[in-house]
Amino acid sequence: MADKQAGGLFSAAFTYTDAVLSDFEAMYRQKKEISPAMRIVLGALGAVGAVYFGYMLYRDGLSLTRVGYALICAVLLVVALSGGGRRPDESTAKYRKYYQDKQATFKIDENGVEMHLEGQKNYARSKFKEIYGLFDTDMCFYFVIKGKAYYILPRDSVQGAGPEELKKYMEKKCAKRFLHYET
Repeated sequence: MADKQAGGLFSAAFTYTDAVLSDFEAMYRQKKEISPAMRIVLGALGAVGAVYFGYMLYRDGLSLTRVGYALICAVLLVVALSGGGRRPDESTAKYRKYYQDKQATFKIDENGVEMHLEGQKNYARSKFKEIYGLFDTDMCFYFVIKGKAYYILPRDSVQGAGPEELKKYMEKKCAKRFLHYET
């Protein structure tokens, strides 16, 4: 059950289901991936740079600056050729372990976002200035607070006010735009 109360306050109560956590995992994998177009750009820059700075090192001799640039170009090549988001990451497994089938309550008001997870004594609280990423899918909203920490809020739990009103409120308060992922 969710509602919008006076003063721009949003709240929600729901259970983290397999579908919600699977949506999070799909969004997280997409977020980590490097797009094919970006991989081509990185590969081209890396290859051209490596050839140019390699030639400069050969022609003019050893220089710390040229060695540094050549190494940067080599790293660009490695990133372009790597699997991108296929690197192992235990973040999604931890969310599934700790959130699966747990009840959660959210309160979003002028002070920020507050979440309480069933079985936890403490609330997770974040001011809007501490939220540095806003993502969404057709199923959920994701608020990134630090490192790999996410608030996960299913859209259908935001009733009464509606998910679009919450989205606009968060964008205004956080001074950021949502980045949408298709999952």
